[in-house]
Amino acid sequence: MSFQTLYHPLLHLNVYHHYFLDDGTVAFDSSTTLKTQQLSSYDYQSFLKIIPSEGTQQKLRGQKIRVRNTNSGVTLYVNVEETAPNVFTPKVPLSQTESLTFLVYITDLLFENYSTVAAQPAIPYFFSNKKPVTEGGGFTYIDLEATTHPVEDYSILQTTYDPFLTQLSTKEKLGLFAILQLEMAGDDTTVFDGNARRVLNTNGTVQDPAPIYKIQMENRNTIWNYINPEDNSLIHSTDPTELPLVKRGIIGYSFGGKERPSAEPYRLVFEKDGGGNIIKTISEIFIN
Repeated sequence: MSFQTLYHPLLHLNVYHHYFLDDGTVAFDSSTTLKTQQLSSYDYQSFLKIIPSEGTQQKLRGQKIRVRNTNSGVTLYVNVEETAPNVFTPKVPLSQTESLTFLVYITDLLFENYSTVAAQPAIPYFFSNKKPVTEGGGFTYIDLEATTHPVEDYSILQTTYDPFLTQLSTKEKLGLFAILQLEMAGDDTTVFDGNARRVLNTNGTVQDPAPIYKIQMENRNTIWNYINPEDNSLIHSTDPTELPLVKRGIIGYSFGGKERPSAEPYRLVFEKDGGGNIIKTISEIFIN
């Protein structure tokens, strides 16, 4: 007699960043073909890491759930048994109110130079399929593959974050960018945008295909100043036009009858008003 251990995808989480994925000025998700092409050489771990909280690590072991990294995010696999033809049920039952918490950290020191959000916000962003009771009516539910909201929409109140301050260790809170929390049932988000965001089916079986959740980040746009390296004098500026920073592709820009190099996220200058507010973000490009 042979025994087979069977694992089935429980959920997928994709993390996209336009800086790494866009093809010049063309958004990576403007077509399925381009998206597939750009993702083929993408690795989200080049700028970010996702780890289960210490409490969730214990749950994962007890529930026989495995976490696997992909080029675009993470996939959770759960130990299942086939309880009917093509119907899979976790061997260790998952309650509809069970939730899993993952912590998101930025690992690239240049992240803020090419992103529109801070690497360490005062209150971490919160991505979930369940609205905390402390949040108001404007709560934004975690994106699915077919929806996209700015990361800034996932800001939460201090009163929402306070319970996590007691649940997370000092090490876990250090440098925390975001919290991802998914409940097996979640809220009925069809009234939010017509899309369901539950992890498990209502009868406790896993979904097939597994649900896909998403975090998508915008790339920064800056004014490009072309500088003479000999005396640091300004040769040319795109001001007031801002151009996007991208890792791949070409941002075509010319002046003086020549095609000029694109800006990179290594050197930024912030111009501020008298109150200390940033009014211009400038990329400096040194050319001869």
